[in-house]
Amino acid sequence: MDLAHVAICVSDLDRAMDFYGDLGFEETHRFTLDGVTNVYLGRDSDGEADLQLRHDPDRTTPIAPSRADVDHVAFTVDDVDDTFETAIDAGAAPVLEPTEIDAAGAYAAFVEDPEGYTLEFYRWL
Repeated sequence: MDLAHVAICVSDLDRAMDFYGDLGFEETHRFTLDGVTNVYLGRDSDGEADLQLRHDPDRTTPIAPSRADVDHVAFTVDDVDDTFETAIDAGAAPVLEPTEIDAAGAYAAFVEDPEGYTLEFYRWL
């Protein structure tokens, strides 16, 4: 079994697409169902999606990501420092600057995306 993608709700689809585009994601496909736009983004040339953005323009409740419910979404990257800086430049807020996490055997950084989701960028030590 393989993980296909992670779906997150966004309040501003254009802002989310710009942010993740700056991180190297490209749209792989999209569809609208029951008024909700679903956009799939990937970083690989194989056309597989890593992330699904769901935008419901008629949503009446705020999108309020909470680390109590979804702690973070993690991505392996070649250069943690560069990806961290790119995310900050694209509008992310720093959560944890790049650091070695010995217990996990990883070098990682955490940011909060414009919607409030926490993202981890890491590489194995």
